[in-house]
This record gives sequence, structure tokens and C-alpha cells, in this order.
Amino acid sequence: MGILLLFCSWALLGSGSLFLWFLRNKNVTHLIGTVTVLLSSLFTLGGALWVLIGGKPEEFYLPWNVPFGAIYLHIDLLSAMFLLVLSVVGGLCALYSYGYFSSEQNHRALERYWLFYFGLFGGISLVFTAYNGMLFLLAWEGMSIASFFLVFHEYNKEEVRKAGWVYLIATHGGTAFLLLLFGILGSDLEVCDFNAFQYPATVATPIFILACIGFGTKAGFMPLHVWLPEAHPAAPSPVSALMSGVMIKTGIYGLIRVISWSEGGIPLSWGILCIGLGSVTGVLGILHALGKKDLKEILAYSSIENIGIIGMGLGIGLYGMSRSLGIVALLGFTSALFHVINHGLLKSSLFLSAGTVLHATHTRNIEELGGLWKKLPKTGALFGLSSFGISGLPPLNGFVGEFTLFLAVLSLSLQGRTILDILMSFVVLIALGFIGAGSVACFTRLFGVVFLGEPRKEIKVRVVEGGTWIIPLYILGGLNLVLGMGSIGIAPLVFGAVVSTLPGIDYHTALDTVRILRQTLFPLGVLGLIFLSLAFLLSRIWNWILKRRSIGTSPTWDCGYILPSSRMQYTASSFSQPILRLFRRLLHPTEFFSWEGNIFPRTASYAYTMYDVIVRIVYEPLFRTITKIATRIHGLQEGRNQVYILYIALTLIILLVMFLGGIP
Repeated sequence: MGILLLFCSWALLGSGSLFLWFLRNKNVTHLIGTVTVLLSSLFTLGGALWVLIGGKPEEFYLPWNVPFGAIYLHIDLLSAMFLLVLSVVGGLCALYSYGYFSSEQNHRALERYWLFYFGLFGGISLVFTAYNGMLFLLAWEGMSIASFFLVFHEYNKEEVRKAGWVYLIATHGGTAFLLLLFGILGSDLEVCDFNAFQYPATVATPIFILACIGFGTKAGFMPLHVWLPEAHPAAPSPVSALMSGVMIKTGIYGLIRVISWSEGGIPLSWGILCIGLGSVTGVLGILHALGKKDLKEILAYSSIENIGIIGMGLGIGLYGMSRSLGIVALLGFTSALFHVINHGLLKSSLFLSAGTVLHATHTRNIEELGGLWKKLPKTGALFGLSSFGISGLPPLNGFVGEFTLFLAVLSLSLQGRTILDILMSFVVLIALGFIGAGSVACFTRLFGVVFLGEPRKEIKVRVVEGGTWIIPLYILGGLNLVLGMGSIGIAPLVFGAVVSTLPGIDYHTALDTVRILRQTLFPLGVLGLIFLSLAFLLSRIWNWILKRRSIGTSPTWDCGYILPSSRMQYTASSFSQPILRLFRRLLHPTEFFSWEGNIFPRTASYAYTMYDVIVRIVYEPLFRTITKIATRIHGLQEGRNQVYILYIALTLIILLVMFLGGIP
């Protein structure tokens, strides 16, 4: 039944794509596109829930006359978990798109948008269910191309074209490593089905490194993240929400699949590598988010930071498996999957809220914004709720994944018997603490500068908070609350997906882990419910008291100064400067400070710009070297046919000499 529902979803997307070609009315095209994705997401949701609740995997197999290929679909608990996130986020982003593009006058632009949105949604769902290497790579490529054209939607802007090409190059670079990975895994097979993939311990580490590069590029692990801060700001906000909430998680899904194919156990180096990658990604991601001024770029770097947290969860899980610490492994992988779900909902909510801000103000520069709570109170409240959750604060769902990771680290430190065990626990705890503090500072800065205070620049705000603009945000906000307090309810599904994927899990170990999760998540949910109930009660009492009093307005108290202005407020730069200055040797921000006058300056200004440290240290020198080499090679391109014939003749002579000399 699950497979059948998924086929219905794809059939809807396919028929919708064909139907759009014959439509010439903009409004009808927009409506058909929205309804098609909503219905498709409902079918996908039904298929995922069918497998999750039933607990039994479903398969569909059809031979395919393609080398190494077969139409092999498989929905197990892991696939269903990712499909669940896709169906919710993909459907709500489509609903939001109906309001976001309501003023779009170009019929062809709308048609292209929905065609590629269909391709992205269908491609991601096929990635999560393909159980054959060739089919998986085709789905992966289709997903990448569809997302490229969605990023390229406003191609008339230079920054969008640049971001699109960066993304295309990065994603195909990662795909090249996946081709090599599947080539090695299927070298001795006639058909590259996933259930036939097994590799011994002798080649385990090279295969895992290829997987980390190929899948890590899509996920956004540093230093493979360079496309992500470029593509997310350039793409339309619903696309950014879908890419950040779901698409980058395909990299995490791929890594977990590769881990499940290990035949000779998990090497210790895997866990250490993942912990290192996750820690560096998380810490540098939140530092860069603190230093940026573009609203969507901040959210993009926050996504990188959260991928780092997921990477640390995978690392602790791998480390626990390599050290035969079953509870540590199960808690680590469970924390990673918890955070996949929670981040998908939280970050899609934030990107959609950012889309409302962008549509209302036509700027992404947070230094120009301020006081939007008065004009966009619903969006402000929901953005604040999601900011609270993404910062890892209870009782929202963002706290659950991080707390489960803390439980895994605590279990490792208690069960560990070596110095390395203590060291790994210490590294993750320090990184997690730093990331948590940085997230609170980052989203306090973001929410405070954008929604509180007074406008820093005269901007005409277009109020758009009705209908499809706000309904997806309400749904996502409600889900974030429910999953935060009701994490004990979804824990069996997440834990079941982990146990069904990892080989050789002992029954008693799984039972002990379930007991730990129950004893920790249930009290957290109860405390969260009590906290929210008290907050609601106090707010009602406060409103009742204020109804009996007259409320006046006056300028903000400013140390006795009677003419306060918006220039006296904290800016985004001044808020984050003390934190970033602690890391100036690592980040090397460019600072500008101007002061004219003596004790009482006539003018004073401060500004800074922070570039991506990985781009500056790794990619810029690499590209300069490639450019120099290419410039020199370019001289060989004479433009005359006689010279090209000479090159061919010289090549043939060299090959002839090699073969005559016995060189194979």
C-alpha cells in the first residue's frame, strides 16, 4: 500500500507537468501547481505513515534494460522517516508559494517554477526510496538539476546567476565522487542493488571518505559547504525552505545507507572523522551566521551549523559502534534523526517567515530593518517561536535532538574505558555548548534587530499576513510545539528507524536504550506542557489587568536625551562585534571605523565585512592556481587547423612508441 500511494504521488506530479503545458492562464497555472503538490504530498505522507505505523518495509522490483540498473523501490522505516519530513515541508512550501507568487505576472516564469518544483519534490522522494545504484544516481541528478533551475528562477539578477553556477559546479563535483563510490561497490555485481552492497574492512575507510565527500557536499559539511550560503539567499524563499528543510538531508540519508552496508564492522576512524567534521561545521557555521547581515544568508549558515550537530550525532553513533558500546551508538543515531526532523520543520518555518519579511520590505539587509513586529505581528511571533526552537531551548523540538546527543555523550563518558573515549566526549560537549550559546546569540540578534525597536531606514512595509502567507507558518509553529512536548510519542518511530538500519543490534541493548529515552523524554514533555500552560495563564492575567488601565505611549528612555532616534539602537554589527572579536584571528573580518572630531565627534561610523574563512583559505588559492594553469594552457589554442592536426599526430606518435616499447 505504501508503494502504491507513492506511485499515485508521482503520477500526480507527472500528469500535472503535462497539464501545465496546455494552460495559458496565469491564475489557473498557479492554482493547478499548488493543488498538485498538495495532493502529491498527502499521498507521500500516507505512504510514509503506512510503513511507519505498520513497521513492515515494502518493495517494488522491475528489471530495467540499463547496465547495472533496475527499477527497485524500497520503503523501510528510515526511508519513511525522511519521506514524512518531505511530505510536510514540501506541501507547506507549495501552499506558501501560492501567496508568494500571487503577484507574478510572467506566466512562463510560473510555469517553469511549478515544473521544476514538481521535479524537485519527486526527485527527493525517489532518492529516499530508490534501492538500486543506477536508479539512485538518476534520481540524485534529477533532484540536483531541478533545484538548480529553481535557484536560477530570477536569472536576470547577476548574484542569482553566480549562485546558480556555484551550486551546479558543487553538486556535480559531489556527484562525481558518488559515481566512483557506486562504481567500487558494484564492481563485482551484475545489478547494483542496495541489498547486494557489502564491503569488507580492507576498503571501508576509502569508501566512507568517498561517501563523506559526495554526500557531504549536498549536506553542507565544511569545507564542502560553499554552495549553500550562495544558493539559499538567491532562491525564492519557498525553495530555500524546501532545500534547507529537506534536500540537504538527502546527504545525511545517503551517509546512513553507506554505514548500513558495512560488512566487517565500523572502523574507529569513522566516528572520529564524523565528530571532527561535525564539530568544525557547527562551530564555524554559527560564527559565520553571527557575522552576516543578509537575512537569508544568516539562515543558510545556521543550516550548516545544524548539519554539524547532526554530523556529531552520527559521529557519536559510529564511535559507539566501533567500540561496541550499543547504547552510545543507538542514542547517537537517534539524536541525529531527531535533529533531522526538528531542523526540517524549524528551518523551513524560518525561511518562509524570511520570505514574508522580504516580500513586505524588499530588502534582506537586516541593518536596514527594525520594528517589524508592529507591522507583521503574526510573522514576528512565529519567527520568534522558531528562533527559540532553533536555538535549542526547551520546550520546543530543537532542544530534543541536542538533549539526546547530550545523553549519548554522557553515556560515552560513563561507559568509556580509554582516554580517547573521554576526549571524544569532551570535544562534542565543548562544541555543543559553544554552538548552543552561539545560536542563542545569533537568533537574539536576528529577531531583535529585525522585529524589535524602531525602523533603521524608511521602508514602506507591505502587510501580507493572510491566507496562504500565514497558514503554513501556523502549522509549522504548531508542529514545533507538539514535537517539543510530545517527543516521547515520535521517539518509537525514530528509534525503530535506527534499529532497522544498523546491523547487529542486541535486543537487551535496544531495550535499555528505550528505557533511557522514556525516562528522559517523558519528563521533558511534562515540564514543557507545564511551562506553556503557566505562560498562557500569566498572559491572560496580564491582558486582564491591562484592560482596566489606560495605556499611553512615549519615546524610549534614553538617559535623559529628549530626541531619541533609531540610530541610537544596537545594530546587527555592534551586537555581534564583541563575540566575533574574540575569534578575529580565525575569521579575519575587515573592519572600518571612522571618527571625526575630538571629544565630541561630528561624525562616527563603524562597519565590518566577514568573508567565509574556508573560501578564503582553501578555494580562492585553489581557483587562482587553476586560473594560472588554464591561462598558460590557453596559449596552445592557436585557432589554426594545421596546429591541431600536429597535436593529433604527436599524440599518435607518442602512443605508438609506448605500445612498441611494451608499455601496456
